[in-house]
Amino acid sequence: MEERKTPRELGLWMGIMPVGKNNDITDVPGVRVGHVSLIQGSGPLLPNGRGPVRTGVTAILPQFENIYRQPCTAGISVINGYGKSVGVPFIQEMGLLNSPILLTNTLSVNDVANGVITYLLQQNPEIGNDARTANIVVMECDDSYLNDIRGRHVKPWDAILAIQRAAVGPIQQGNVGAGVGMSCFQMKGGVGSSSRIVQTKSGVSYVLGMLALANFGLLEDFQLSGVPIGQLLPQQLGYIPGSLILVGITNAPLSRWQLTQLACRAELGMGRTGSVSMTGSGDFCLIVSTYSGTKNNYLSDWDLDEFFRAVTEATAESIWNSMFLAQTMEGRDGHIRYALPIEETLRLVRSWQGGL
Repeated sequence: MEERKTPRELGLWMGIMPVGKNNDITDVPGVRVGHVSLIQGSGPLLPNGRGPVRTGVTAILPQFENIYRQPCTAGISVINGYGKSVGVPFIQEMGLLNSPILLTNTLSVNDVANGVITYLLQQNPEIGNDARTANIVVMECDDSYLNDIRGRHVKPWDAILAIQRAAVGPIQQGNVGAGVGMSCFQMKGGVGSSSRIVQTKSGVSYVLGMLALANFGLLEDFQLSGVPIGQLLPQQLGYIPGSLILVGITNAPLSRWQLTQLACRAELGMGRTGSVSMTGSGDFCLIVSTYSGTKNNYLSDWDLDEFFRAVTEATAESIWNSMFLAQTMEGRDGHIRYALPIEETLRLVRSWQGGL
């Protein structure tokens, strides 16, 4: 496989804010990410769930503590509601997250949910006896262009394994975990991540990390660093997939309402990449705070502007990273999603910017 690099590593402008050590979501202390990738078979789609398989599951654990017993504050934005995610109403109602966050394909949501339930029951024997049930969070994108999605090849034990594999960064990106079969702007998409260091007016610094499961868009809309790359590349054919799942985590002391405000700003980062959040796209952004102190220490609303900038920049860079780090993949029925052509893209960006 060819070695691929991020746009930042290749010298492209990704924003004005500093990034963390790994430039991914695990720069937030305590955050871990795990993947299970399922790649099997090739050729025609076979009936009765026999493949080919191009799918997986990704687990995001916001903290080292037992999250059921020590929930995190959370906010969510439903940017476009054409999605089948589990757990959204509880976060909207209560502003809490008390489960790991799992990402997978659309028709595997229930199997992954069963895996998370099993994991939480094993970790917390009080659930369903002397304590309330957990509100699990499973979010999805449609990978059916490359994957035998009807076969529902992601099983409950894959979800448990992804949680067990969760580790600190740097994390794998591109064709990995839930991103194995995903497409972005009719090219190969997948998992991407980025982080930003946010300094408040009082001089205290916090970290905000974003992770994208990118599976949306028309090539003609694709933009990179302000350049309409999608208009300049040869057009790609094939089914237009839907959905973008964004997960953000910060260690800043923010309320549920402030986190919801941050989640809404993800739309601005999406727009930088050319997304128009098409009708059939399920676009969600979940933002979580790992802060465990008192509400008296929440930041002022007047401190949020730099967090808004951080979400905007890290969202866009996460999406771009998912494309730059993805490899060309052939899936069912000879369907191919070609990787973003790096050299041609760099040439177009530099030529366009040089002509300004």
